[in-house]
Amino acid sequence: MASKNLKTVTSINGRIVKRGQDKISVFDNSLLYAEGLFETFLAVDDRVIFGDDHLRRLYRGAKVIGLKIPADAGRLKSWIRQTLKTHPDKVKKLRLTVTSGESARWVGTDGKPQVILSASPHQLPAKPFKLHVSEFKVDQKSVFRIIKTLSYAIHAAALKQARAARCDDALLLNESDQVAEVTSANVYWVKKGMIYTPPIGSGCLDGVTRKLVLRQAKKFGISIHERNGRLSTLLEADEVFISSSLKLIVGVNLIKVGRKSYPISTGPITREFSDHFRRMTGLL
Repeated sequence: MASKNLKTVTSINGRIVKRGQDKISVFDNSLLYAEGLFETFLAVDDRVIFGDDHLRRLYRGAKVIGLKIPADAGRLKSWIRQTLKTHPDKVKKLRLTVTSGESARWVGTDGKPQVILSASPHQLPAKPFKLHVSEFKVDQKSVFRIIKTLSYAIHAAALKQARAARCDDALLLNESDQVAEVTSANVYWVKKGMIYTPPIGSGCLDGVTRKLVLRQAKKFGISIHERNGRLSTLLEADEVFISSSLKLIVGVNLIKVGRKSYPISTGPITREFSDHFRRMTGLL
């Protein structure tokens, strides 16, 4: 029986593995060349939130990079359910990683892709975020920006800098100095009762929760527009918030640019969306 203090449950290709057995080859292309894909899900009571949307993006990404996922969606869902049920917590995060397999360049023949699932405890953010503007830029013209490949070096480095600056996450601009995204979330700003968010062409991820924000805004009768914005646009906004599968909706109360800090209001639209998404997922 699973322990109540269990940190992580991992399966590889549908088989639950113990800590110490959760390994892949050192010659896997995912390690050598960051060739692979991932998705991160929120699960509540073993129910995967927005799961079908995540899997559609996964298979879409596989087509882009030419990766053959060794299981269809039905089998992946079965592996996901098994992994989640093995972990006792009510609220969990689930990381799905698909590696590209061993490299023929090093071992002589191509190895099979590996599907790794890891479930662990999760708590949604309880406070607004402080964002640090990163010096790193994203390439808005790259097709790889709209899928979740394992190549996340820019985001990881930006997040480290943000934490060093005592912020929760980093805000990334694109090479035209337009707002793109946060390292692990999409970003929005509110001005005079209307919501704005960068278009996909800005270099932001085609976020699963982002799509739902666009849909839900219409239900609330709130205008939402995909529009490019500069950093100054966010600093002058009435509200700023972010969205992701593991955060849902979180307000932003400060943006740090170098050594200067700019406070941001957390207003009624952010609170309305945050409460709505928590109700949708059974967390409120």
